[in-house]
Parts: sequence; C-alpha cells; structure tokens
Amino acid sequence: MTPSASPRTVKNRTVPPHTTYEMDANASEPPSRPLWQTVRRRASLGDVLLLSAVPILLLGVYAVPTATREAFVFQYASPTVRTAVASPFVHFERTHLLFNVVGYALIAGTTYVLSVASDRRREFLIVFASLLVASPPLLSYLNLAVVRRGVAFGFSGVVMVYYGTLPLALAAYAQSRLDLGDVTSGAPLLFFSGLLLVTVQTLRAVLGTPVTVAVDGVPASVTWVLAATLAELLVLLVLVVALYALGIADGDRSARKRLRAAIDRPGHAELAAGALLLFLAVPFATFPSDPVSGTRVFNLYVHVVGYALGFIASYLYYLLQRAPNPVA
Repeated sequence: MTPSASPRTVKNRTVPPHTTYEMDANASEPPSRPLWQTVRRRASLGDVLLLSAVPILLLGVYAVPTATREAFVFQYASPTVRTAVASPFVHFERTHLLFNVVGYALIAGTTYVLSVASDRRREFLIVFASLLVASPPLLSYLNLAVVRRGVAFGFSGVVMVYYGTLPLALAAYAQSRLDLGDVTSGAPLLFFSGLLLVTVQTLRAVLGTPVTVAVDGVPASVTWVLAATLAELLVLLVLVVALYALGIADGDRSARKRLRAAIDRPGHAELAAGALLLFLAVPFATFPSDPVSGTRVFNLYVHVVGYALGFIASYLYYLLQRAPNPVA
C-alpha cells in the first residue's frame, strides 16, 4: 500500500509519513472473501489430474474386450492377488459403470473442495492416494469373511471408502470456515448418523429380500436373525447419535449466532449445505431396499465395510497429524 505524504491517525496513534505497510502472508483471509476465490487460489491442476485418473482408468478398463475383463473378476472360490487388486475396476454394464463414476465424482470432488477450503489439501491428497492403493485388495479379501458362492467386481466399494472420508471433511470445514463445532465430536456424529441411515436401509433390504445360507449343504433362512441384529444395532446407533448431538449442543450455545455470521460469507454455508445433502443422500442410492437389480446384486456388506474403512483411516490420520509428534 502506498502511504500518504501527510501523517495519518490509525487506531488513535499518529503514523509518520513514508511508512510502508506489509500484509502478513500467514494472516487469515478476510471473512468476506468469496469461497470460490479461496478454492481457486489453493487448488492445483495436478490435483484435478489426480482425481480424474480414476474415472479415466475405469473407462479404459471398460474399453478392453469382455473376455479380458472376465479374467480379472474376483472369484470367492479361487481368489488371487491379481484379481483382488483389479476386480474393483471391472464393469460389464454401462449403467453400473456410470453409477460408480458419477458417485465417485460427486463424493471425491465434494470432499476435495471441503478439504481445500479448510486448508487440508495435503492431508486429503495423502489419504486419497493411500486409500486408492490399499482399499481395492483389502475390500476384495474382506469379502471372503462371508462364506458364499459367486464373484465380485465394480468400484462401488471404493466409492464408499471415499464416502467414509466425507464426515471428517465436512466437520473440519464447519470448524475452520464456519466456526461451528469441533472435529473430534462433529466427525463421529456425522459418521454414526450415516451409519444409522445405512442400517435402516439394510434392514429394509433384509426384510424385503429373504436371506439364506448353506448349512451342511441345505439352504437355511437367516432373515429374521439378521433383522433382529440390525434392529438392535439401530437402537444403539440412535442412542449414540443422540448423545453426540446433545453433547455438541450443550457445549456450543453460541452456534446460532455464528451460523448467522457464516451465512453472510459468500458460498460458505451453501457448500456446507450441499455437502450435507450429498452425505444424507448417498445411503439411499447405495443401500436400496431391493438390492437385486437384474443379474446384479448390490454388495451391501462391502459397502458397509468400505464406509467404515474410509472413516477410520481418515480420522486416525487426522488425529495422528495433530499429535505432539505427527506422522508426516
């Protein structure tokens, strides 16, 4: 800023002429700065290319001959490391591929924008890349925990892994940009709220579709056993969510005033509202009441496991980063 030649008064003190002012590079941004400017300044083209690599890979795999894709399907009866790594990237129907690509774009894109806006870009990139490498084989082998015949393929399990990182990103954004809540309480509240919706949808699917397992080679119905277990879990989750919500409300009595202030910041509250709507909508799309769609069956088990894996991994890394001796 170019100073005036004559003295001026700043905060009740006289400032001599020819004084140069410098803005601290580490100073926080003005609250009135539009959100899109903040995101544009902090984001990079490399990040966009990294995020775009996943749909490009999915489309590339879909373009290879069907026989080649069939060779990479994960078979429960004869699992291999090669198919465990490759099968999540295999699709045979356009609708299946489109569903996963759109879901990935919405979830990963929203999580990235939230992380960039809350100054957690580096943390997002580390978690994103780590989960992209580790989750496909891990989810494939975790499928073997449920004894059954069949095969597994498709990217929906990995999409749910990234969905599991959304609660942390949303809670961190609410704390840093809206001055609402605390990450260590807000992130678990969102996670258990999502798990509550998942449990409700899974219970509907179990009640609507009979579930049988082979006992000594004879099919036996386990529908009501699963339904009772899910009902008990549902009651427990309601209590957990209520306790978290009451704890946050009791410790944050000025939240309404700060929320009003956040609404005045261009784009800030709108992004949080859009991310929250996406978070609440995903369980209804990935846990349908009828999991059977033509010849394909939604793997609800791997969806639950992926959601939990994504949250646990991202939340633990968040805590380790803020420990006295951070991991990286």
